[in-house]
Amino acid sequence: MATRCILASATAAQRRRQKVIEEAPSAVVSPAMREAMGRDAVAAALAVGYRGAGTVEFIVDAELKHYFLEMNTRLQVEHPVTELVTGFDLVEWQLRVAAGQPLPARQDQIELKGHAIEARLYVEDPYAGFAPQTGTVLHWQPAAALHAGVRIDDGIVEGGVISPYYDPMVAKIIVHGRDRDDAIRRLRAALHNAPLLGLRNNGRFLADLVDYPAFFRTATMTTTLIDAWQEQGEALLQRPVAGDVHWCLAAAALAMKQGAGWRADSVAAFGLPVRCDEVQQMLRVQPDRHGSVQVTLGAAVHHLRILSHEGARLRFEMDGVIRSAVAVHHQHALHLALDGDSFVFSEVSAFPDSNAAQDATRALSPVAGKVTQIAVALGDAVQEGQALVCVEAMKMEMWLSAQAAGTVSAVHTALGEQVESGALLIELDLS
Repeated sequence: MATRCILASATAAQRRRQKVIEEAPSAVVSPAMREAMGRDAVAAALAVGYRGAGTVEFIVDAELKHYFLEMNTRLQVEHPVTELVTGFDLVEWQLRVAAGQPLPARQDQIELKGHAIEARLYVEDPYAGFAPQTGTVLHWQPAAALHAGVRIDDGIVEGGVISPYYDPMVAKIIVHGRDRDDAIRRLRAALHNAPLLGLRNNGRFLADLVDYPAFFRTATMTTTLIDAWQEQGEALLQRPVAGDVHWCLAAAALAMKQGAGWRADSVAAFGLPVRCDEVQQMLRVQPDRHGSVQVTLGAAVHHLRILSHEGARLRFEMDGVIRSAVAVHHQHALHLALDGDSFVFSEVSAFPDSNAAQDATRALSPVAGKVTQIAVALGDAVQEGQALVCVEAMKMEMWLSAQAAGTVSAVHTALGEQVESGALLIELDLS
């Protein structure tokens, strides 16, 4: 068993030692290099007398020389890309080996067909240091993306709660195309058609990454490039901004849901203050008696009509163009996915709760997690930007820093404590 090997030579992009995207066959591995890797993988297995399914990993330097990295005595998370380009079920092979049966094919019978890419969907915010997220899954319908050449392996359902106790990977989107460009196109379409709503996630980042010149167009990714991009403020990691179509559709959907002056017998216009992330805009909404609405945003006037809203799927016409979106109302907010982007909109209350906003005197936990380090004590003087406390969740450390100079007036946590998202950890006296 140990002398057999599937030479798919998958490559991966990764961040902080966590793979993000895998593909097979590798865009940088030549047939000769693939054969050499196969020989070395077999030699490693023979050297330790290994029998069973397993994966040998190599790392490649700038001169394309490969070096042994590790061997895993199991199938890897990325095994679907190998299955798609070879046509073999590796889980079946694993069971056959364990049962002492011979493998169903020899190496010379294995032919690689097409190109496969796997993207790992993480509930983490790529635009905020990849901070892991917790909360409830409001919308997840992977079947909407299951067209030819698309496979989705997932472990979540609508209504399920994502906790801080596990890895933030919640699904894998795997595609198989006739070539690399075709696989990229299929992956972008699948990510577009199966948005995850309710928690920030890396869906948009993945779609952008596979089309980024340094990644798939020139195949010059390294194991540290994404981390370097984060430090350099690369455009790829700048948070997407909602466009006019998002704002107008959100205003119409919020007005219809909340009945904000929208009645079938009324054409009165009204102002609707809407917030998305840190941006707030005043939109003017004027319905008519035919189910349409005129939305004014700044100096632009748009005409919008919602054609249907069945479940989360919404069809609308805006300025004469019919489009589709996913829209979910939850706790006075609208979670909206359109054209590969996802945003959360809410109507701004005329009577905001002055105690709801975090100010510079309070350090709140950004996620549910474990307090692993406390860098200050009661009575300590701190400077703006000084580290206060560290919370760990989903294999990631998040430090909270002082927003202004002051004195620690209270410490509300202890080392090793499990805290909820938004929990008050440190208080400062700024006087």
